[in-house]
Amino acid sequence: MNFPYLRNFFFIFIPAYIVVFTTKLVFLFYLFDNFTNYSLNDLIYSIMWGYKFDFAAASIIAFIATFFDFHKKSFVLVSAGLITSLFLSQISDIMYFYESSRHMGYEVSDAITDSYGLIMTALSQHTILTLSSLTISIIMFVLIYKYYNLKLSTIIFNKLYILKKLLIILVAVFFARGMTQSIPLNPWQSNQIGDSKLAVLALNGTYNSIYALSSKSKKLEPRKLPSIEQNQIQKELHSVYNTPYLPFETNLKKPNVVFFFLESWSAVNIKSYGYEKSTTPFFDSILKKSIRPKAMIAGGHRTTEGIFSTLCSFQNPLGKSISKTQLQNFEYTSLIDIFNKNGYESLFFQGSSKETSGTGSFAQNLGFQQSFGKRDIKKRIYEENYWGVHDPDLYNFTLEKLNVIQKPFVIGINGATTHDAKIPKGIKKINFTENNNKNSVLNALHFSDLALKEFVHKIEELYPNTLFVFFADHCAVVQGSSFENYMIPFALYHKQLEEKYYDFYISQRDIAPTVLDAVFGNYKNITDKFTGKSLFSDKDFVADYYHNGILGWVEKNHAVELNIVTNKYKCFELTSFKDKQIDCTKEMINFKDKVLAFTTVSQKLMFSGNTTKFNKYNK
Repeated sequence: MNFPYLRNFFFIFIPAYIVVFTTKLVFLFYLFDNFTNYSLNDLIYSIMWGYKFDFAAASIIAFIATFFDFHKKSFVLVSAGLITSLFLSQISDIMYFYESSRHMGYEVSDAITDSYGLIMTALSQHTILTLSSLTISIIMFVLIYKYYNLKLSTIIFNKLYILKKLLIILVAVFFARGMTQSIPLNPWQSNQIGDSKLAVLALNGTYNSIYALSSKSKKLEPRKLPSIEQNQIQKELHSVYNTPYLPFETNLKKPNVVFFFLESWSAVNIKSYGYEKSTTPFFDSILKKSIRPKAMIAGGHRTTEGIFSTLCSFQNPLGKSISKTQLQNFEYTSLIDIFNKNGYESLFFQGSSKETSGTGSFAQNLGFQQSFGKRDIKKRIYEENYWGVHDPDLYNFTLEKLNVIQKPFVIGINGATTHDAKIPKGIKKINFTENNNKNSVLNALHFSDLALKEFVHKIEELYPNTLFVFFADHCAVVQGSSFENYMIPFALYHKQLEEKYYDFYISQRDIAPTVLDAVFGNYKNITDKFTGKSLFSDKDFVADYYHNGILGWVEKNHAVELNIVTNKYKCFELTSFKDKQIDCTKEMINFKDKVLAFTTVSQKLMFSGNTTKFNKYNK
């Protein structure tokens, strides 16, 4: 090649592409349990199908490096460093996907705040992958540095330099925008492959993160959905919400309320929801004395997403959180605001830092008058894990605060024990499974359950008139289907409430109206702004979830999953806490219209700042 500036670009572009392609193979190997139902041909095809995303990531790396081509030493150093960083970024995404079942996107902006926890989690839970990757990265940097020292050329700064740069920009943009396609390359296009799991392989985590970061300064935009006619929207929402309603009068007298945002308590790891071992004996025992559905479907995959679904009874932006976006400043009807207006003292406690993902400030934004994190907790029995204080120390601190505030109170608690897989020193591990990583996760869950038991008993002793709301903020470390990635536990418990079981799934959005009914009675006299329903007074429950381009709708122990790019759908039977694919009935086919109608309206109102007007659509 007679054009050294282009030769430099491709000397960087090609190794960068090789790094992305190779790490996608590592992704497949490390997370193979997610893809056991696919043939090798399908898996290789999906990796190759995503070449546009891989080219885009490689071109961005090459483009940035060529800004230093006027100085040889800097050029070589930066180029080697960027390719090594690309490798580490891809490996980090593998570990993030293992925990959250989605590529890292907008969450990457929290990486600096949470850096210690992220690094230590990687070392403790993904030790072999982390150490081997760090070793490889050092070797890679040295070899690439030496190679580039021989191959890369310095470009002389003269009157043609700007023109050369313009040509490099054109080449880089060509690859970064998806080459010859008519629209700029967007991560959602990975779903055009037609299968949500294969779409995960097609997309690479680095491009997804770069795209999210480049959009960070812009307004969060809604996902494009398949079109649906307005009269069809009205018809489907009417069928969902025009159901029997029995006004409910409570026997409780201004109870205290405790919301347990049980960090990462995935239902698939709990015996009451089908797991073979007793990992949470206390929760299982109290579940039998509670008002509870078959299971609950979470509204998101991060704590802030779970908080919003729970307190505002509304759908999150698809695959996103309103926290730290322009959407956070809109008006929402929050359950905690209602408690505040009724004379309750409201506090939010978390075992990790208040700054982690902005959870503490977000909780206050939704009504909690005070927020506390790990730095506020001085008295401790146990050492910290990699994210914060263990649940017993968090609960003890909570009891201290409750002792000095006015009554009644409403509190939210989000622990840190199950944010990690590390139990305190001196606590004997139980052998739940031979898989060491999974066993550590289950032991953290078991220890968290023991702490929960002690705290609940103390609260019952000190404050007998207390309503306990048990549920997970979201799932984590679930190597399963989209449905399993959103199935969480739920129980509503008060000694004066008679236990009752409902053989259907409900949504995290149903918590707010259910709790309002229990505490104040007849929630519809208080607000008509919620999109959830109350277990005490409503009928015909539904739930929704969004996972990697798939919209899920759960109703009557069945589900439909709609690919929002291809508009294709699949149907499932859910009676045994598993999603077994079945042939779609006429009724189930209609579920896709329901989820599309509900999501279309929810997202439209969300992004226009009009969530309080949802009720006009469900008449």
